[in-house]
Amino acid sequence: MADQRNIIEAIDSFYGEIIDRYKELERQVASESKIMTIFKKVDYKSRIAKLKEFKKKAQTINLKKIELQPDDEFSIEARDQLGRAITLFVDLINYQVSFQTMLLKKSEGEKVQMVDYRKAVYNVQKATETLQNGLRNMDAVYADLEENQ
Repeated sequence: MADQRNIIEAIDSFYGEIIDRYKELERQVASESKIMTIFKKVDYKSRIAKLKEFKKKAQTINLKKIELQPDDEFSIEARDQLGRAITLFVDLINYQVSFQTMLLKKSEGEKVQMVDYRKAVYNVQKATETLQNGLRNMDAVYADLEENQ
């Protein structure tokens, strides 16, 4: 049961320290992107730094350190789903950093092709959807794990 507790703590940590804080940053970005704030200077470098910090935190979660019993299917599945969610999150952050970097360059006067902008937006949207699906899958396994603890 200690093994299950470890994977539950890892998932809780992923949500609390990374996903929830990322969502706060998303809300901040959305509020800074409203029409009333169009003429305010945006600190893209700070956004990029925060995104990279989230990525680094996610990559420090070491699933190999969590030892599980070979017959504990629930814990193994939860660990695997957490691993997938971390990978999907890192992919999303990479797309977000790319997009924010593009916005930074544009704000500094560089030309940005509309096709590149649309592609960056699409990549962020697609990665967000994929992560949301991955988190739903992890949530289902997490619920099973807690139920069978």
